[in-house]
Amino acid sequence: MQIERSVPFWLERRLFPLYVTLTFIFLFIPSLSVLGFLFAALATIHFVVGRTEKQLRRDVAIEWKHYESLMFNQEQTSLHLQVFGVESLSQLGLEATLRLHTDGGVIFPEMDPLHPATFHAVIDSEDDVTIPIQTVRRGPAEFDEIILTIRLPWKMGVYLFTFDTYPSFTVLPSLTAQATPLLLQRLRIGDRPDRYSPLKNKLVQLGAKPYTAEPSKEIDWYATAKTGRLQAKVFETSNQDTFTIALNLSAPSGYGLHQQFETFIEQAAFLISELIKEGCKIELFLNRLDGANRM
Repeated sequence: MQIERSVPFWLERRLFPLYVTLTFIFLFIPSLSVLGFLFAALATIHFVVGRTEKQLRRDVAIEWKHYESLMFNQEQTSLHLQVFGVESLSQLGLEATLRLHTDGGVIFPEMDPLHPATFHAVIDSEDDVTIPIQTVRRGPAEFDEIILTIRLPWKMGVYLFTFDTYPSFTVLPSLTAQATPLLLQRLRIGDRPDRYSPLKNKLVQLGAKPYTAEPSKEIDWYATAKTGRLQAKVFETSNQDTFTIALNLSAPSGYGLHQQFETFIEQAAFLISELIKEGCKIELFLNRLDGANRM
């Protein structure tokens, strides 16, 4: 924690010995005793401000309570900040304000909509500050500014408490499935969609057999039409538990990122999460060009 002080020029530390010296010089000269009392008052104010600054440096501190560093995109939560030294501030009659600023990956939904990345709060008798936050983009996010400002009365000074370590977050893609997946219906020439879904049904049709007493939904009407006799489907359990997902984030031209690359990432994350829930194994291939046009 670092402390920066801003005081009027007449309260600078180097002037305190001068005030004490001038007090003793003028206090014992009858015609200039008023100046002696003036410098004595300045020395007293200087001494009180110095004692206050030492107490603030000793008592005031900020500590983050437990917070989750892993979050999903568009997720909302609340952080709790512990402010130490609130009793000392109340005894001294000082006003303290807290200001936080983020890099844009996290916003404060209850703050000004025009400045959602900035949080302001007045520290009163409560030492536990609740800060609602919301993630707005995938990737790393953090606070880049935390300042506790304490103002002395009668504009005698301002103290800024700054901190070296800030909370940081890793924002994961949203796992909310979209109604219509983008670009998943496009097939290459010669390809056909696979009607087998390992998520909905792990049974794969092996063939057909003469119908005995199977349910009507298991009747193989194609085989029935070919043979002229009622046929039933024969199933076996699929042992396929490893799936390969290829995610191409390059633009259609082959250069740079696709305009909807974040949507593609979210759809791939949702699909992978569903496969993992079913106990499947995943291998993922990402393909895109970087800033130097390298694959």
